[in-house]
Amino acid sequence: MTSTQTPSSTRGLAPTPPPAKTPSGLGATARRWGHRVADRRYLPVAGTLLTLVLILVIGQMRYSTDTRSFVNMRLFSNLFVDNSYLLVLAVGMTFVILTGGIDLSVGAVVALVGLVVAKLLIAGVALPLVLAAGVLTGALFGLLIGVLVHYFQIQPFIASLAAMFLARGLCNVVSVQSLSIDDKGFTDLASWRLKFGEGRDIWYVNLSMIVALVVVLVAVYLLHYTRFGRTVYGLGAGDGGQAVGLMGLRAARTKVWVYVISGTCAGIAGILFAFYTRSGFNLTGIGMELDAIASVVIGGAMLTGGSGFVLGTVAGVMVYGLIQVLIAREGLDSWWTKVFIGAVLLAFVLLQRALTSTRAGRRRSNREESPGRSRRFRAAAAPPPTADA
Repeated sequence: MTSTQTPSSTRGLAPTPPPAKTPSGLGATARRWGHRVADRRYLPVAGTLLTLVLILVIGQMRYSTDTRSFVNMRLFSNLFVDNSYLLVLAVGMTFVILTGGIDLSVGAVVALVGLVVAKLLIAGVALPLVLAAGVLTGALFGLLIGVLVHYFQIQPFIASLAAMFLARGLCNVVSVQSLSIDDKGFTDLASWRLKFGEGRDIWYVNLSMIVALVVVLVAVYLLHYTRFGRTVYGLGAGDGGQAVGLMGLRAARTKVWVYVISGTCAGIAGILFAFYTRSGFNLTGIGMELDAIASVVIGGAMLTGGSGFVLGTVAGVMVYGLIQVLIAREGLDSWWTKVFIGAVLLAFVLLQRALTSTRAGRRRSNREESPGRSRRFRAAAAPPPTADA
């Protein structure tokens, strides 16, 4: 009779349990989305969406009639037509804020681009060259800020403030008068639109909406599906990009590029705003940078960096636009928009502060528990005693 000898290295160990079945199908999808909703990173965005739904419900209850609903395609069409330039501006600002930076120059750049476009068209320059010059103007200002921030170690607030004064001063150099844009090619682009629906339900899609949508899609791809996007989020970790460097990602180049992207978006927004107003003016865009920052923060991005989503920024711009619509429907002065935006912004900043405090407390508790936990791990990893011992 033969006997089987059990190796001493495996003696006393429990049998390995069978691998758990991986959930699949609709249940797995629902469970995955449930985990995402519970994730604290998504709570600010969830708050933005809840605010958006609440405003729509209030508008539906207050302004709908028996023959017309407040919430319809025309409402959303008008929102995007009126705020396409702000959406592009806020998307560019999202890149900067995710790294923990700020760009105060974008409003002045919008004004400068509008004047450059108007001046070049009046001088008879070809339209494609004019549009390229407008985008390039914004990109150059972004490059200037990026170089100051990274290579000269100047705080983003100061660097972008200097660029803002430079852009606003150049506006006065170009013209102190409003310049009307009468170029046929430009006005044709500005007035182009696709019509949908009939009668009172008619709504439009214009070129500015399409450009804004393309910018949003490109931004989503860059931030969530590329190495560049991972580096952007890593720069917002608050360690000066050290972790990003250890991962083999290019922190220096990325820090400059986020400001170039913000400046490029400001150049595009300047062209879209010129489409909207058919003119260029040196006082355009005063406070527009604050509107963009407010939209990004309301959309769930944290000013400390490292947390935020482009689609949250889109929702933040829609909240901003809907508040303007409700103020106009109530017949209140336009400055009430700032009051309500300030209240909403304060609520979201307090929410972010609460989430940040909770995360900090959790990290401290984890550090306090780590010595005992490591001892337990070492004890569990030690081989069991054998009979020979």
